[in-house]
Amino acid sequence: MSQIEVVCVGVITIDTIALVDIYPAEDERVLAKEIVRAGGGPAAVAAVALSRLGIRTAIAGTIGADADGIEVMKIFARENIDTTGISFGENATSGSVIVASLEHSTRAISTRQPMKPQVLNEGARNLIRQARWVHVDHVGVEQLIEAGITRGTGPLISFDAGYGVEKFDSSKVDLFAPTDRQIAARYPHLDFAAALEEDSTNAGNTVVATRGSEGSTAFSQETGLVSAPGFKVEVKSTLGAGDVFHGALVAQLIHGHPLQEAMRRANAVAALSCRGLDGQSMIPTTTELNEYLEAQI
Repeated sequence: MSQIEVVCVGVITIDTIALVDIYPAEDERVLAKEIVRAGGGPAAVAAVALSRLGIRTAIAGTIGADADGIEVMKIFARENIDTTGISFGENATSGSVIVASLEHSTRAISTRQPMKPQVLNEGARNLIRQARWVHVDHVGVEQLIEAGITRGTGPLISFDAGYGVEKFDSSKVDLFAPTDRQIAARYPHLDFAAALEEDSTNAGNTVVATRGSEGSTAFSQETGLVSAPGFKVEVKSTLGAGDVFHGALVAQLIHGHPLQEAMRRANAVAALSCRGLDGQSMIPTTTELNEYLEAQI
């Protein structure tokens, strides 16, 4: 494979997902409309989004030397994702059983004990040294710190800040991407727009917050406050939509789109991914994305 543009670092899972009209009550059985097994994990889903959108992508993380680990490797091979940075641990590959409810547009998740992440292997470090971006989730950001990979010493760093980042020092990354709820938790005394500006100004970076079906809003010193609306599609499940958005956003920035347009296009990619039950199967290619956006005019 030619030189990797983005290395995604963090959680890799195999998930079993059931779609039901309503959640079962205690001791009740309900008929699932669909059950699938699919790849998951914030870093892994972002990697698939990047690769589908034409970005040369690698994944780094830890999986087990088991049947699920074999399936993970097959998925990445199909998606043309470099797996040099994957390490094999002693435990079973991480995974979840997920029940998605059509009635409530929500999901319930039961997760197997997460894989203990190993220190980034030499293959991962070599890929990161050569990449334009490294995209991390809540596990991957800790692995970067352990490996001594810091902002300004190599590729730009994008952080999918979906979990427990109330006290995180966002100056450690170039692109800080929390949810609107995480921003509110970081700055409970400020309104949403002011909180984005405060975070971006303090860190000297770009902050992009996802807002579910409402789209996304960002602040950077170059653009000021910008927003991009969401898109309406027939939703089967929102599982992984945020992870898809983060991968798609980095892809659009690499393709040269200005921040606001990159957000708009990433919003569309995330929306289109919601047509599938899992987080990966309905992620569009760039051609499919362009066709969809042209049809919206």
